[in-house]
Amino acid sequence: MSKSKIIITGSEGTIGIVLCPALADYYQITRTDKANTSVQNFYRADVSDFDSIRTVFGKNPGTEFVIHLAASSLVDTGWKETLRNNIIGTRNVYECARLYGIRKVIFASSNHVTGGYEGIPPELHTKNSGVQISVNDPVRPDSDYGSSKVYGEAVARQYYELHGIRSICLRIGTVTADDDPTQDPSKRMLKTWLSHRDMVQLFRKSLETNTGFGIYYGISANSGRFWDIDNARNELGYEPEDDASATATSSSRL
Repeated sequence: MSKSKIIITGSEGTIGIVLCPALADYYQITRTDKANTSVQNFYRADVSDFDSIRTVFGKNPGTEFVIHLAASSLVDTGWKETLRNNIIGTRNVYECARLYGIRKVIFASSNHVTGGYEGIPPELHTKNSGVQISVNDPVRPDSDYGSSKVYGEAVARQYYELHGIRSICLRIGTVTADDDPTQDPSKRMLKTWLSHRDMVQLFRKSLETNTGFGIYYGISANSGRFWDIDNARNELGYEPEDDASATATSSSRL
């Protein structure tokens, strides 16, 4: 039985480097990124350049899914770069999805769409202590970066309603290359960490679900988390296995 085809944009970033090999047993992966690499099934392309990214879609007929990771991912990214890579780039990917009959897009959104509830920046009001932030709370972006991800969620909804392209938007917490949540002096990561294996599970569940459109926080089962992941459990069947606090406790014993 042939594998379903996926295009993964931003494949050479922190998330993509983990995700691509993990999904390769189940899907036929096409990788694309601005960075250059010698990995198989890779196309160098810039999502902010419509013709560039359209070429990738055109050369991979029969693709069913897109995982859209490509973005400028630093919260303090300047406006021009944010506009080019996160807003124009995301719209280009969805337009290519429409043109080439893609069934579903998994959009890498961000927890920064509601960063204002945390007091980021500090002068913003914070949500009542002990109350978890859910996808039902109004967006409260903390930056141009956060607002660009709000746009991504909106364009995902637009293309679902107008063109029937299913979308799962994942408000991803903190993913690190070394998969270690203990190296953060502020200790925030103990609440926001998404482990590699939980991340892979979350993306697999997002690909497999019949949900037409949904927004979910992507974090592990951290005991101190302040984002509500109940809808990811109920609608996607996501069951995170890791807890940053337990990892920190284990590390301290070494």
